[in-house]
Amino acid sequence: MVRDILAPGLDILFVGFNPGVRSGATGHNYAGPGNQFWRLLAAAGLTPRLLTPEEDGRLPEFGLGSTNLVARVTPGAADLSRAELRAGVPRLAELVRAFGPRAIAYTGKGVYLAASGKAEAPWGPQPDSLFGGPLDVVLPSPSGLARLPFEEKLRWYRTLRAVVPARSVPD
Repeated sequence: MVRDILAPGLDILFVGFNPGVRSGATGHNYAGPGNQFWRLLAAAGLTPRLLTPEEDGRLPEFGLGSTNLVARVTPGAADLSRAELRAGVPRLAELVRAFGPRAIAYTGKGVYLAASGKAEAPWGPQPDSLFGGPLDVVLPSPSGLARLPFEEKLRWYRTLRAVVPARSVPD
């Protein structure tokens, strides 16, 4: 089981589809060998150094948290039904109410579209908040399978850093 990483007053709550097989085996999100999440956080200045998936419990020290729309482990997001994804939205809304993040960063356009029920959305900050307060930001998927080059993904993670300045916590 992969646990949520949450704390009150987060700057940014990252939301993914669901844990992959490697994450399920290790108990840590974004643990796949090709996943670029941790590299992107460090390179964008959201964490003071490159963290490992096993250090995910430190995310709140930097004003960051992590959850998924669906808790079930699958080889890929394509293994989830639309109904299963939509069923995760009320739980996400409750987490947002309980923990009050300043922004919600969806790690993949498909994650945001599943949560919002919209047919399309641009990268970056969205004009409306799905949950009546936090800024919604759509990021490229950090998965190594996502077609965008690392530098293009990094551009959007840096945009997130610019619109929601994270805490500056020494390591």
